[in-house]
Amino acid sequence: MSTSAPPQHFNVDDLETGGGKEPPMVFGDQRTVEAHISNVYSHLTGLMMMATVGAYFQLKSGLMVFYPMVFLCLGCLFYVMMGQNQTLRAAAFCAFGFFDGWTLGVLITSLHTPPSTLLTAILMTCGIFGSFTVAARYAKRRQYLYMGGILSSCLWALLIVSVANMFFRLPFFHAVSLYGGLVLFSFYVAYDTQLMIERAHHGELDPMGDAINLFIDFMAILKRILIILAENSGDN
Repeated sequence: MSTSAPPQHFNVDDLETGGGKEPPMVFGDQRTVEAHISNVYSHLTGLMMMATVGAYFQLKSGLMVFYPMVFLCLGCLFYVMMGQNQTLRAAAFCAFGFFDGWTLGVLITSLHTPPSTLLTAILMTCGIFGSFTVAARYAKRRQYLYMGGILSSCLWALLIVSVANMFFRLPFFHAVSLYGGLVLFSFYVAYDTQLMIERAHHGELDPMGDAINLFIDFMAILKRILIILAENSGDN
C-alpha cells in the first residue's frame, strides 16, 4: 500500500500549463500504478464476459429490443461514474456490460452475421485495441492526453452526423459515422489508456470507471467493424 500524499483530482485541462516538461510522479508509485492497470484490465475482462452473456441471451431469445437497452446502459453508466455506493456501482457495472452486449446481439441478428464474420470482427477489434494500447503504454507520458480537446470535438461532430444520418440517410453521413467513428474510437483507446495511467499517478484509482471507458471504445470499434464487414460482404 502506498504511503504517498492524499490524491488530488487530475484535470486534463491542467496540461495546458505543464510547459511540456515530463511531470514527476508525486502520488502513486510505479508499483501502485502497475497494480491498478492490472486491476483495470481484470475489470475490463469481466465486462466483456458480461457482454458475451448479454449477446448470448439476445441471440437465443431473438428479442429485438434495442432502445430500451440503450437507455438502461446510459442509466448504469451514469451511476458507475457518479454513484458513491460501491456495491451498487459494481451491480451497475455488470449490468452495463450485459445490456451493451444485448445491443451487440441485436446488431448481429439484424446484420445476419455468420460466425466466421463475427470471429473476424472480434480478432480485428482486438488487433486495433491492442495496437493502440501498446502505443499508449510505450509512448511519452501524457503524449496522447494533449489530443483530448480534438477528440472531444470530433466526438460531438460524430454525434451530430449520426443523428442527421437517422433522418436523411445520406451515404456521406453514413460513411463519416462508420469510418470516422472507427478512427476516432481507435485514438480514444490510446487516450483513455494514458488517462487511466495519469490518474493512477495522481492517486485516483477507479478500476470500474477506467475499465468502462476502455470497454466503450472496444465495443464502438467492434460494432463498426461488424457493419463494415457486413456491407462489404453484401457488395460482393
